[in-house]
Amino acid sequence: MSEYVKIKIGLDFHGVITSNPEYFKKFAAEALKRKMELHVISGGPKATIEEYLRQWQIPYTTIFAILDFYDAKGCVKFFENGEFKVDDDLWNSAKAQYCEKEHIDLHIDDSLSYSEGFSTPFCFYDGKAKQCQIEDKWHINFQKSPEQTLEDIEIFIKEQRAKDNL
Repeated sequence: MSEYVKIKIGLDFHGVITSNPEYFKKFAAEALKRKMELHVISGGPKATIEEYLRQWQIPYTTIFAILDFYDAKGCVKFFENGEFKVDDDLWNSAKAQYCEKEHIDLHIDDSLSYSEGFSTPFCFYDGKAKQCQIEDKWHINFQKSPEQTLEDIEIFIKEQRAKDNL
């Protein structure tokens, strides 16, 4: 008998969670109820994301904020006007690297600029259509109930894992 491996979902903050916080509140609660991990992955800053998630009562497993990650490494240049700069290559590859390191099964994001370098399946999210697409093969419909959407995600991940084990 094969050992159960927890499903890990990466979920972008700006443009995904913020596009429909009421839905993602239910989605996140259902994912955690199913013993999945939900990684909120975003540019940051982490404190702003935490506050928003707290206000909307959106549960999660962990937050990865690119700004905070590179600030801790001394790779951020801050300006007097409050703006900051991180090397574009570092910034754009951070989500892919995080997903690979943390063994994320599926990352949902509304920005294709982050999709470069992903080995993790990347689901491009369209907030207006409330669905995301993984390459040309799969569509995940966020107009369905969170339970049905998570079932579709589970099916996709099980199929991916079966292919990877061939």
